[in-house]
Amino acid sequence: MSKLLYRGKTKDVFAEEPSGLFDRVRFVFTDRVTLNDEGVIDPGGNNVAEKPVVGQAEACLKMTSAIFRELSEKGFATHLVSYDLAGLSMIVKKAKLFSPGLEWVGRWVSTGSFVRRYSSVPSCRDGFRLPSPIWEITLKDDSAGDPLIVPSAITALGIMDSVTLEKLLAANDQVMRALHDMFSARRLDLWDIKIEWGLDGDDQPMLIDEVSPGSCRAFKEGTRERVTGLALAEYFTTRS
Repeated sequence: MSKLLYRGKTKDVFAEEPSGLFDRVRFVFTDRVTLNDEGVIDPGGNNVAEKPVVGQAEACLKMTSAIFRELSEKGFATHLVSYDLAGLSMIVKKAKLFSPGLEWVGRWVSTGSFVRRYSSVPSCRDGFRLPSPIWEITLKDDSAGDPLIVPSAITALGIMDSVTLEKLLAANDQVMRALHDMFSARRLDLWDIKIEWGLDGDDQPMLIDEVSPGSCRAFKEGTRERVTGLALAEYFTTRS
């Protein structure tokens, strides 16, 4: 049996050494979901719900594998090697990570933590469509509430050098726009999404982790009807 390396909020990470794949790890998706401090299911939440959502693992793997394949076809690097829907697992390339970890958030409509953070600004209300998208970077630090960090602080604190940061900022801008276009092509209104980046063996940006119903908010185009779970994943199993 593969060795458990890490148990995350929504998936588990196993070593692939028994197969001799020292540069690979295996993600096993689970039905665990995250909640915000109010106890509501929230992609940006730091609390794991006691009760899992049946089908969440299948939805996350289906959507992640489909999006990673499509991004790869568009010329963007991801860590996906292969996936097994029956086993709810995905083999991925090991990535060079940053310490502390970083999460990259794209926002087109204000909601969730963005509204709570800027509640003193009259225009910042739930559902307010932003004049232009906003890219945010947060530290992966649950105890501190995943605080925002600005690019100059990333380099000043030695999390990465300026050359690497510039590469990541450029890649993130391109991928965020590509993701938004992919949702729009499926008549989905993407409000916000959270992704992660690592570096490949040549220190080039590589999209990692997952892009799934558990990391975004999307609505049927022109409505306030949110699409979640397997229903959202199904939009990506058939190409537009």
